[in-house]
Amino acid sequence: MVSENKINFDVVYKNWVRLMAYGLSYEAACTTLKECKFSNTELTIRFTNDNEIKNLNKLWRKKNITTNVLAFPNNKSINILENISYIGDIAISYDKIIEESTKYNISFSDHMIHLIIHGILHLVGYDHDNINDKKKMVNIEEKIMEKIGIDNSILNIKYNERN
Repeated sequence: MVSENKINFDVVYKNWVRLMAYGLSYEAACTTLKECKFSNTELTIRFTNDNEIKNLNKLWRKKNITTNVLAFPNNKSINILENISYIGDIAISYDKIIEESTKYNISFSDHMIHLIIHGILHLVGYDHDNINDKKKMVNIEEKIMEKIGIDNSILNIKYNERN
């Protein structure tokens, strides 16, 4: 039996279309799942904007602010016919990535890939609510980013501002 992951791309904001980084996004998602020892899984990456992500954040997290990525884990859904487990959805804001990559002078695509990795780690159970969990999450993000050739300096910026 071959291990397979299915990554769905849901492009709802027109500016994402011109980026054309779906191959790199797919590679990052599959590398993350493999590193976390997840196989036969499915997830959706929703490429959206600040308006929608703010609405999702308000609806699901009761926070009326924009954010760069949201994760919606779903470990209950299994497609028995294909033996695939649907692990959830992540939503990523184009506007927020533009803002942050400009602010920190980092590549848009590197930042986007980092957020895909970060969101998927949330789907598989990682979090950064305390210092120990944060260290574990950063370590695995660094390992995955290194495997796909992305500069880890993004992590220092992201986590130094948080909390």
